[in-house]
Amino acid sequence: MSHTLSVGWTLLIASACSLLTSSPAAAQRAQTGAVAGIVVSEAGATVSDATIVISRPDGSQPQAATSGSNGAFQLSSLDPGLYRIVARRIGFREATLPSLRVIAGRTSEVRVTLTASPTQLSTVEIRVTPTTIDATTSELAQRIAVAEVALVPMGRDAASLVDLVPGSKKGFVWGGAGDAANNYQIDGVSINHPGTGGEFLSPSIDWIEALEVRGLGSGAEYGGFQGGIINAVTRTGTNAWKAAIRTNLIAPSTTASNISPNEEGAEQSLRREYSADMAGPIIRDRLFYFLGGAVIDRRVQVPDLFTPEVDDVRPVEQEFRDLRGIGKLTLRPGPFDRIDALVGHTDARVENAELNGLNDPATALRVRSPTTFYELGWSRSGVTSTFDARLAGFQSKETRLGYEGDNVPGVQIFTPGRQPVFQNAVFSDRVKPASIGGNVSWSRLDNLPGGSNRLVVGAELTRGTWEKDRTRNGGMTWQPYLDPTTRTVNPARADTWLDAASEWGGSIHIDAEVEDVALYVQDYLNFVPNLTFTPGLRYGRWSGWLTPADGSSERFLAARHQAVDPRIGMIWDVTGKNDFVLKAHWGWYHQAMSALFFDRAEGANAYENERFYFQGPPLTDSRRVYTPAERDANIGTFTGFSPTFVETILNEAGPVENYRQPYVEQAVLSLEKRFGPRWKAEISFTNRVNKDIVGLVDRNRDQNYSPITGITVRDRIFFSAVLDTDARPLVLDTIWVSNFFLRQDLISRRSNLFPLPPTKGYTYADIDRLTFNPDIVLTTVPGARRKMNQLTASVRTEQENYSWFGSVSYTNLQGNVAGLTGFGTVGADFTAGPGVRRNERTNFEGRLPNIPAFDFKSWMTGSLPGGLTGGVFAAMTLGEYFAPSFRITPRFRFYDSDARILADSLFLGIIGQSILVEERGSRKYPANLNVDLRLEKRITAGSFNAVVSGDLFNATGSAAIIERNLTFNDATTNDPTSVFGAPRRRVAPMRLQIGLRIEH
Repeated sequence: MSHTLSVGWTLLIASACSLLTSSPAAAQRAQTGAVAGIVVSEAGATVSDATIVISRPDGSQPQAATSGSNGAFQLSSLDPGLYRIVARRIGFREATLPSLRVIAGRTSEVRVTLTASPTQLSTVEIRVTPTTIDATTSELAQRIAVAEVALVPMGRDAASLVDLVPGSKKGFVWGGAGDAANNYQIDGVSINHPGTGGEFLSPSIDWIEALEVRGLGSGAEYGGFQGGIINAVTRTGTNAWKAAIRTNLIAPSTTASNISPNEEGAEQSLRREYSADMAGPIIRDRLFYFLGGAVIDRRVQVPDLFTPEVDDVRPVEQEFRDLRGIGKLTLRPGPFDRIDALVGHTDARVENAELNGLNDPATALRVRSPTTFYELGWSRSGVTSTFDARLAGFQSKETRLGYEGDNVPGVQIFTPGRQPVFQNAVFSDRVKPASIGGNVSWSRLDNLPGGSNRLVVGAELTRGTWEKDRTRNGGMTWQPYLDPTTRTVNPARADTWLDAASEWGGSIHIDAEVEDVALYVQDYLNFVPNLTFTPGLRYGRWSGWLTPADGSSERFLAARHQAVDPRIGMIWDVTGKNDFVLKAHWGWYHQAMSALFFDRAEGANAYENERFYFQGPPLTDSRRVYTPAERDANIGTFTGFSPTFVETILNEAGPVENYRQPYVEQAVLSLEKRFGPRWKAEISFTNRVNKDIVGLVDRNRDQNYSPITGITVRDRIFFSAVLDTDARPLVLDTIWVSNFFLRQDLISRRSNLFPLPPTKGYTYADIDRLTFNPDIVLTTVPGARRKMNQLTASVRTEQENYSWFGSVSYTNLQGNVAGLTGFGTVGADFTAGPGVRRNERTNFEGRLPNIPAFDFKSWMTGSLPGGLTGGVFAAMTLGEYFAPSFRITPRFRFYDSDARILADSLFLGIIGQSILVEERGSRKYPANLNVDLRLEKRITAGSFNAVVSGDLFNATGSAAIIERNLTFNDATTNDPTSVFGAPRRRVAPMRLQIGLRIEH
């Protein structure tokens, strides 16, 4: 089968490679391969006189070599195929590499690390040196081995390792639209959130051997992303018994603060972690185990914005407790097979979640999120073929509940500036995500005349469910008005309120199921000297089901699409020595399915509109609630709820038509060059274009709305002007109003006993031409655009006493879709989006947020005088773009260019819509430089080691602003946190983490 496919691919690409086949290096290519390497100790010193034995996995074709005085060795004249390497030396533990592929005409390089031991206790694994160039694939994967970066100062969570990848940061990988664009895996099996997509589990960094970040130039084996694949490879026990206990502490006394007076923010004041793990054999050479557990406590403090002292913090803090446990068994029943079984449990608990400096602490949330996850895997590695099958999944139940329960309403002050909340949280959430998935793959390596061919075929299946219930506590929220004289109100004394508005609705009820199916075939074809071609095809089918929230019908298929992703790559080993390699790759990558793509399908009834009543009945108890029926029975012009209300439309939905799963078209070009055995440089260019972006579209949108120009905005209560970025009255060039309400306004003005002038810009003759006929569908959004170009250069060296890595990336990310889908305007609000809301198209083209234009990273680790080891990590970003926005709410009155007040009724139908006041990306955050340091001291006592460490984060004391208030809605002169551009978050301040690790 593989030979037939090889011939087919040969015919397709022969014309493209005919010129290259005549290179001199190609003509001299040998039909055998070689292995070269270096043997070092754990401290990095070279080890001489070590015996290295290489053989086929079945023990045949053995060869041996001895490392020289510089630790180097070489084994040549090896037939292409898979080999096993064993390294031995008296005084060290044996090291083994179970599987290494040797390719004709190439030298595979390995780095052998031997652990000192007075006796031959057990084996350790050989690893490929990080400066090796892989000329067998066009993929530019990043494998971050935890042991290799142990001295790099970083956070204690596995996801923080992504920050070491050029052009990426935690959550945003290679221009992807946040976590939802990534495919998160454990041991190669997807464990994404079935509702919102992206990361669901974050394993402890002590549980993983490496973090693999891939997606640039990946073959057909990989899919389900538009950002990248983040795969956590979990640790496995060996014949060597190992154990470690750890404690890490960031104390209040060793933590500075970056929050300035009268400024919103949140900062970690304490982090305390206790963890332990143990690994070893149950039956030597056959059955191994790994156990791990951790307890992590954190506290986060926020400023108190209600005290006269400008630097006060609230006595109540956010309290996080994370309990984690994992167990893994590994069985090797024979020389070719391996079986893994893993089970783990996490229990994340938060007290006072979402606490801020403005709201009453009673409005915070109590969060509970117990989760159980599991994995089962079997792999068989033969001489020419491998087979792998894996299954993984999780079940979770998360609650985010107000402390006063479901029946007590929140109290939100109706005031200019930011609106503080009292008494209880406004909403509570209950969520149940679950997922199970598996994959199987088979590969075969065959020799061809002058080369080789490796064929990979496989299949994947993932199913997930998501239930989400967001309900308004008490069914309503009271919004008392300020006293116009004192400009104060007592939120706890309803009997003192002059009047109170109220808000209703806004609930979300989603019951969804998702399924991803994939089949793939990938070929790694080397039939032309020095050239490898990687054609592949991946078939995918994505499905989503919904159960209506109101129980009106049974579960129905909301969205389904199937497609084939073509992939093609080429690798040119220019010199034939695996030290100068050019790679090119092009392909499509479809996003994994999650409920956020289709939960606005007609019939789900997932989203509920909000109603705002300007007036309420007399109250004596702020905890008093009304049902909707009681509210409607108490409508009164002066004594009850106001006869009219403002409705914020949140339930936009439509039938699904021509649904296509979003994907990214990607082209990657790269150059990799080695300079001797210890230096490697890489330059890559990536072009990504997101396509088939899904969202809601009103096909009559442009005919349903009409513009009103030159609008000024004032506060409804005190008539004060809303200020723009220059502290001048805000003028909105255009607001698009619904023709339905514009027509009603013109009719009302004409029918008045004393007819009023029509709204400026319109005449009564417009009444007959104004139409409003929404035709909303859930489909691929026409004109939706997201495009990234990224250029990255990096250098890495591995020396005897130090390692260094440096990179610089330039990213140009432009378009009109800030998030993963066509919903929302700014990427944070999940609304119907510009396909339905005409106002959200204003200025929506430009540079997209969350990705800096320039990204510089460098880290170095190594030995220091006095028996110390250490590391430094420096990162600088500049050119992260943003733009100011305005949100239309009942808190404002609008005036035309002649200073005439516009009727509130004109804006019914667009309440809640956002407008970008300037072109997207018109402003940018200042440059941000961060430097972290780490020192370690190892103390040996018998077979135990004690390691004392210190991490100094933000060593330069940077206080750069990384998040600002981007709306004009909150601006008021007596609240500095509400003005446009006010800091919402700064970089974490300087802090010292002290750690102690005792290991065997």
